[in-house]
Formats: sequence, structure tokens, C-alpha cells
Amino acid sequence: MTHAPRPTRFAGESWRTASAMHARVVGAVIMRDLQTRFGAGYFGFLLGLLMPLGHLGIAIGVNFLIGRKPPLGTDIAIFLTTGVLPFVIWLYAHRQIMMALLQNKPLLYFPGVDAFDIFCGRVCIEIVNATLVVAVVLLTINYTRNGVEISDTPKFIYGLIFSIIFGIGTGIIFGALANFNIIALMFGNILGPLMWVISGIFFLPDEMSDIVRDYLFLNPLTHIIDYLRVAYYSEYSSSFLNMPYLLSALAILIVLGITIVCVVRRYV
Repeated sequence: MTHAPRPTRFAGESWRTASAMHARVVGAVIMRDLQTRFGAGYFGFLLGLLMPLGHLGIAIGVNFLIGRKPPLGTDIAIFLTTGVLPFVIWLYAHRQIMMALLQNKPLLYFPGVDAFDIFCGRVCIEIVNATLVVAVVLLTINYTRNGVEISDTPKFIYGLIFSIIFGIGTGIIFGALANFNIIALMFGNILGPLMWVISGIFFLPDEMSDIVRDYLFLNPLTHIIDYLRVAYYSEYSSSFLNMPYLLSALAILIVLGITIVCVVRRYV
């Protein structure tokens, strides 16, 4: 049975009224999301913050035990951090935003709430969560490694911002498409393990063969990780990194995600 599209706002309302309503609804969605995900106490919030850090700890621990030498620099922990940190930021934003609409579908029965508000609320939470994860990681490295010596701090920050933008783009696209076909959710979940292997966390793209590099080039996260390493290591310059491609890919993902949400919001 086909459902007719339903209006998401009242027809005669002004832009200011609609914006104020959006802001109130997004605020309410954020509060509900925080309570649902982290509970009423601090333990749930701390657990949610520590879980992304587990990826970094496991990767460093395994490579430390096997005595692997870093392809760049002298510290395997630093090399892995510059790869795992953007991956973790992307992965958790991608997964949480992808699940936002499916987890909060009952909210759509309330007047004035639509898919756009739910995605906006989840995006806000993931931006804050990613910021806290980055702060904890950098403070930990600064304490355990006698100072964080980032060659180009603004570039390093931009690289982390690119990671969250990438996660927002892929999360919205797969999350919105999942409302048309649940197979999209399956592919969205498979993307995580795949990216772990092919994004350059454990290797440098410049060291790969030309055929492998051609495939890696299509993955924006590989460019983001390489960009972060260029920003961290003063001695590293990459022939693989392509900023015009990276920025274009991120812009296309965000625009495509918003376009799909504009379609989905009329049918859910």
C-alpha cells in the first residue's frame, strides 16, 4: 500500500517561524537521543566516549606486541594514531547517523517533526562526541609521548574536520536509503570493516603499486589519512594526496545526502 506524501511543515508559515520550530525540534531530539544512548548518568556517556578509543588502543597494542616498525617516523603509536583517529571519527559518525532515522522513527508521529530534524540532532551529537574523542587522544599522546609535535596544526585540525564531514555524508546517505530498502543498511555496516583495511591506516599509499593506488584513490578516507600524516610529519610529502578530489567528493556526498533526505522526509 502506497502512502501519500505528507507535508512536513504548515504551508503558510514564514522562514523565521519554520527555523525557530526546526531549532526547538532539533533540541528536543538531541535531548532524547542523549538519554536513550547514554542514560541518565555519567557512566553511559563515558562508555560511549571510551568505545571509539578502543579501536586505537587495540591497533597500537597489537602492533606493539608484534614489534612492527612504522613506515613513517620512529613511533608506531603516533603513526597508527594518525590513521586510526580519522577512521574512528568517520566510523562512529557514519554508524550513528546511519541509524538515526530508524531508531527515532516514532518521533515522526509528532506534529512538526521530520527526518531532517532527526538527522540534524544526531549530527550535532556526533560532532561533539568526535571533538571529545580527539581531545582525549591528543591529551593522552601529549602526556605519554612528552608532547605532541604536530608540524602543521591547522592542517591537522582540517583533516579531522574532513573525517567528520565524510562520516556525516555517508551516514546520511545510507541512513536515508535504508528507509527505502534495508539492504542499504547492510552495505553501510559492511563499509566499516572494508575501510579499516583499504584506507591506509597501516600503510602509506605511495608505497603501493600503481594498480592498488588507482583503487585507493577513489576512497576519500585514504586521502584524509594521508592529509593528516602530511600535517603531522614535517618530513613527509605525499604524491598520492589530491585535495581537489577530496573536497569535491565530500561536497558531493553532503549534497547527495541532503537531496535524498529531502525525498525521504515526504514518505516516512
